[in-house]
Amino acid sequence: MRWNLTAVDNNRLFPGHPKTRAGRNRVSLSPRVAQALGRRAEAARAALGPQALLEGLVFCRPDGSPLRPQQVLVALRRRAAEIGLPRIGVHDLRHTAATIMISSGVPPAVVSKTLRHSTLSTTVNLYGHLLPHAARDAVRALGRALERADRDHGPTGTAQAA
Repeated sequence: MRWNLTAVDNNRLFPGHPKTRAGRNRVSLSPRVAQALGRRAEAARAALGPQALLEGLVFCRPDGSPLRPQQVLVALRRRAAEIGLPRIGVHDLRHTAATIMISSGVPPAVVSKTLRHSTLSTTVNLYGHLLPHAARDAVRALGRALERADRDHGPTGTAQAA
């Protein structure tokens, strides 16, 4: 079942169906992340047993009820401080993931789809400052391809005698 938690009157959390088609799309996870989430979900199921209030929550309070967003933020900041990281928010993790993907050469269109941005321009507007190295790499690759073509076929496009 696919659902998300919705705050009603900014107070009580209720499970509901995603509002848009994009919200119902599958999310790709690395094997490492999928295994970690699976272990966490199994631990939550084992600890809660049949009294779980909502089935399928990976992160929840001891009674199985959902964590409030503020609780997640407080826990994240506490853990970050424990290991000497600067004060960060949950959304900063999303920016970190985008930065790592772009810096690793993942095409911006793929990053955009992974982040579920509605348009590529959103991704470029947010992370465009990370793209100059990608543009330099693309121009270098084009230069190498043209040099190979010159070597193999000559500058006029005719095959060179070996």
